[in-house]
Amino acid sequence: MLVERSRTNLLVRGAALLCLTVWVTAASAQPGPPVVSTDVYSKAEAPISGPPAPRFTREDYPSSGFPGPLGESRVAIWLLAQQHLYFGAFVLGALWLVTLAETVSTLVRDRSRAARYREAGREILRLVVVALSAAAVLGGLLVAGLFAWYPGLSHYLATVFRPGVLFYAVLFITFTATTLLYYYRWPHRDSNVREWDHLGVGVFASLLGLALMLVTNSWGSFMMSPAGVDAQGRYLGSAWAVFRNALSLPLAVHRVAGHVVFASAVIAAYAAYHALTAARDDRKAYYDWMGGIALLAGIAAFFTIPFGGYWLSREIYAFRQQMGITLFGGLIAWLGIILVSLVALLIAVINVYVWQRIGAEPGGDRFRPHAKYVFFVLAACTLVYITPHTMVMRAAELETIGGQQHPVIGNFGVESAKQPAIHLMLLATTWSLLTWRRARGETPGSPVPANLAALFIAGGANLVWLGTMGYFIPANVRVGLSVPMVMTMISVVAIGARLVFLRTPRVSPPAWGRLSPRGYWALLVLAVT
Repeated sequence: MLVERSRTNLLVRGAALLCLTVWVTAASAQPGPPVVSTDVYSKAEAPISGPPAPRFTREDYPSSGFPGPLGESRVAIWLLAQQHLYFGAFVLGALWLVTLAETVSTLVRDRSRAARYREAGREILRLVVVALSAAAVLGGLLVAGLFAWYPGLSHYLATVFRPGVLFYAVLFITFTATTLLYYYRWPHRDSNVREWDHLGVGVFASLLGLALMLVTNSWGSFMMSPAGVDAQGRYLGSAWAVFRNALSLPLAVHRVAGHVVFASAVIAAYAAYHALTAARDDRKAYYDWMGGIALLAGIAAFFTIPFGGYWLSREIYAFRQQMGITLFGGLIAWLGIILVSLVALLIAVINVYVWQRIGAEPGGDRFRPHAKYVFFVLAACTLVYITPHTMVMRAAELETIGGQQHPVIGNFGVESAKQPAIHLMLLATTWSLLTWRRARGETPGSPVPANLAALFIAGGANLVWLGTMGYFIPANVRVGLSVPMVMTMISVVAIGARLVFLRTPRVSPPAWGRLSPRGYWALLVLAVT
């Protein structure tokens, strides 16, 4: 007994002595200076707070086990990410449009118009709630797929984005709760919910959705323009530096407009389907109105996309020129051709719908001869807009055309030709929209206003002149020509709308419900595009 007690006392004293030694050593040791490194983007020095970026081999890209093309895990991840983006874009864009519709319904004095906007807002918001559930499920599958197939990459990104991920989680929960509250507390005839209070909930939900988009947008732009890390990918402790990378702001502006355009196209297609299948004339007219108003909102957002796209392209070249060359004239140039082809198709379909709308108006028949000129301009500009500059080709193909750039067609593949082309297409679309206004306000036999025609001709000539001048000036100066081109387009649109609205101060209401089936099918094609 005494021996065991002595042994226990000895162990206790030894442990106490060991703890005392460790404490004295730690207290007497002087902490060394933190290890610092240089931010790869801002060039500022900061202490290292994370591990370096992992280096992967081919074995780190496993097979998903699915049949066909989905057997590659990256294809499955891309599919999940794309579907998540579709539903998320619709949720945000449609929510913003619903908030705008409720704002209009609250401000207008006409009770019938206010009721129509309010009914459309609630119907669209019902789709938003369904899409929000789908987006959440697809987002969970995306995260599960990333951690299952790419655990090393996912762990590294979670380390870099850790503060943003926690903030995103709180944002998403708050956004979901606010959106559901916005839907279930929608004011109706017998409710005691005040309109301005409910609109405030909608504005708050829209701002939360915008914040969600900005956070996730910074994650995507970080992949292209890393910031807040050093050359080895080690996190330097600043969540703001990671968030505010080189491409975060231009990409966010571009995506906000894209979300609104996408949501408006889906809403227009939804309305077109219900208008085609409506059994009553009043419901057909209602859904015809919904599709037209949604398309007009989408066109307003679409007009900002070229500016956002050129700003984003400029920042890409400024961050890393080789990335811009690869994007627009290298390995993924074919994707660029597909993109601009879809944009050209989108503009053509919008004009088809507008001219079907003009034909449905009582005074629209006299404007039909103008349509062929509009579509001629669209076709000519489309040929220039989709012409590539350089492509990845085989040696035989390079020899056939005499080099990387075609000696004749290649002149139309540069931005000096493409920028005037897309802006002329937007001016042609503006002419179509203003003609719709004139068809509802001018008397039969009225000639085309000379000042309006002169304005559009002068604006188009200025765009062509700016594009031609781009062939004779240095590249660093040519990049700045996008600013006067955008200002020319904005000026022509603003002044032209002012001239038409002054000429036709009073117009008849649009002939909702009289649109031909071709117009509704154009809206369906628009959503697919």
